[in-house]
Amino acid sequence: MNNLFKTINLVALMALLFFGTSCGEEKIAVRNKPAGQDLNIKPDKGMNLVGRVTVDGKPRQGVVVSDGNTVVATDKDGVYQMKTAKAEYVFVSMPEDCQIDQTKSVPQFFKKIEFGKSEAIQRDFELKSKGVDDSFSLVALADVQVKTDNDLTLCEPLMTKIADYTKTIKGTVLGISLGDLSWNNPSVYDDYKKIVSKLNMPVFSVIGNHDHNEKTNKFGAANDSLSAQEYRDAMGPTYYSANIGKWHLVVLDDVLYSGANGRNDYTGRITAGQLEWLRKDLSHVSKDKSILVALHIPTLRRNSGTKLSNREDLYALIKDFHRVVILSGHTHNNFTTDIASNIREYTLGAVMGAFWNTYNGKGICNDGSPRGFGVLTFKGGELVNEYYKGEEYPLDYQIKIYAPEDATFRWGRKAGQISAPSNADPLKEDKTTVLVNVFNWHTDWNVTISEDGATPVALKKNVKCLDPDAVRMLQYENSWEKRPTAEPEGNNDHMFLYTPKSKSWKSLTVEAVDPWHNHYTSTLKAK
Repeated sequence: MNNLFKTINLVALMALLFFGTSCGEEKIAVRNKPAGQDLNIKPDKGMNLVGRVTVDGKPRQGVVVSDGNTVVATDKDGVYQMKTAKAEYVFVSMPEDCQIDQTKSVPQFFKKIEFGKSEAIQRDFELKSKGVDDSFSLVALADVQVKTDNDLTLCEPLMTKIADYTKTIKGTVLGISLGDLSWNNPSVYDDYKKIVSKLNMPVFSVIGNHDHNEKTNKFGAANDSLSAQEYRDAMGPTYYSANIGKWHLVVLDDVLYSGANGRNDYTGRITAGQLEWLRKDLSHVSKDKSILVALHIPTLRRNSGTKLSNREDLYALIKDFHRVVILSGHTHNNFTTDIASNIREYTLGAVMGAFWNTYNGKGICNDGSPRGFGVLTFKGGELVNEYYKGEEYPLDYQIKIYAPEDATFRWGRKAGQISAPSNADPLKEDKTTVLVNVFNWHTDWNVTISEDGATPVALKKNVKCLDPDAVRMLQYENSWEKRPTAEPEGNNDHMFLYTPKSKSWKSLTVEAVDPWHNHYTSTLKAK
């Protein structure tokens, strides 16, 4: 009897093979157990990637799944199907009521796919439910940029400080790292993840220009993908989406890397394929939702020609949503840029400041801001608070007032080698003017100054100038600089000049109020 069944099965199999090939149908060689997972979903004709999405063990309809090109939604049985080619990952756009799991801080919303042209593979997503967060906070890290063991040694205690601070934030807290996780050294990704895992929360990641491997990319921009291989191996896809509360998060790769002549050469641009993916992804998002876009290179900088080359293509895809917030890094400076009435971009200073350099024992960025991170709080579809916090300072440190003898360095310092920043000589002299740096200032802030307790007057006219501390630390190459590749920011416009009414003033108090009604003050005493 057993031999009879074997004969029948063999005949049936041969008949299936014969008729399947003779009818000219596309051949799909099914791998029954890819990566330990049974293929229990029959692929439709031409489909080679299938899977099921469940929430608490039950199939979930309408979950968006993508391979970075095709974007589909699951059916009533929680099943998705697509035809894919050369894709490395399949990822789910995490539903807003689902828990975001993590491994060493890396959110686990993606799965690796590896197969040949004629294979079918199944990747399931088993999600867990949680309550929908009407409000949440996002801790934004820009330009961690670790390269050496020394960088890692400096970074670890700072990450511990950030972790301690995040414990004081009420409600749901997530993280995002805005690119340049490394500094041209992909071998540090494991160490980076170990350090960032101290935050004890999922941290979404963005790829930056320094996250590409210069040594593997010798043939121009066409090999942008090749130079990012180690990043993808460590962190997952370079662009993807997720739903958090009433916000749809979109992470983009806006670095078109060429690495010409073994250098860190790149263009700020979003590829056409990625924009097409974004169009498909957003087609599944209601226009009354708000969009949070995260990328490395700013799309636009206020009062500057710095911009993403095809930013208008991006704006066209997001402009019709309720509210849009764009987060970026790259510049090691703080500035906010209004794109449209419903689109605002926040560009953050760097976790590593100006290449792990310090002045007076503290790290600063190219614009004089302390090295630090951003915190954004969302409620419903609105952004209800945003601030930048120096890692080594209390939250109320948002203003630096320079007395005339220091403010004069806004023009730069005299060229040449000096033994320490404090020994620098200013390029010009100005013995009367006070300079105020309001690190996170934007045009909708109110800034006032009070001289010796008098009625405060508005500081209305901001100026572009160098930050004196950044000048002393960064201008020209000197022995105390650990990585002397930065310069003080010349396009720094969150600066205000003030000439005291009295030459014998004793104290100056500056108050800055942001759009969220946060009040910050700083007082300078005359020497």
